[in-house]
Amino acid sequence: MSWVIRRMAAGDVDAVLALAENIPEAPHWSRQDYERCATEDEAAPLRRAGFIAEASGCLLGFSAGKLVAGVCELESIAVAEEGRGRGIGGELFEAVAKWAQVHGASRMELEVRSSNARAIKLYEQSGLRREGLRPGYYRDPDDGALLMGMSLEAGGKLP
Repeated sequence: MSWVIRRMAAGDVDAVLALAENIPEAPHWSRQDYERCATEDEAAPLRRAGFIAEASGCLLGFSAGKLVAGVCELESIAVAEEGRGRGIGGELFEAVAKWAQVHGASRMELEVRSSNARAIKLYEQSGLRREGLRPGYYRDPDDGALLMGMSLEAGGKLP
C-alpha cells in the first residue's frame, strides 16, 4: 500500500473527526479545532497545521501541530489500525516538524501518555528525547504525561 502525506484541507475535517472517534488516543477536539488545522492564517498569533496520510482517497492518519513563540507543540499523531506499523506515523511527524522549521520554530515539544509505548518509540525514533514527567496529567484512565522535546535549529537534521 502506498500513501501520500499532504496538508489537511477543510474537506478533510469530516473524515478526520470520524477517524479520531475510532482512536481512543486521538484528541477528541471540536470541528472548529480541526478546521483551524486545515486553515493557514499567516496573521494568527497561534498558528496550527494539520497533515493527513491517505491512500486511494482513504484517510489512514493525521497529525497536528501548533506554533507559538518559536516552539512547535506536536498536538497529535493518529493512525488508523490498518495503517499502523508501516511508517505512516513517522512521515506525519516529519510533516509537522518540517512545517515548524519553515515557519521559524527552533524546538518541538509534546506530551504523551507515559503508558503509550508505541507512541514513545515512534517519538524517540524521530529524534525526541524524554525531558520530564507530569504525574496524573491524563484521565480515563489516569496516567502521567511524559514530556519530550528536540531542537529544530538550522543544521539539525530530521531522521
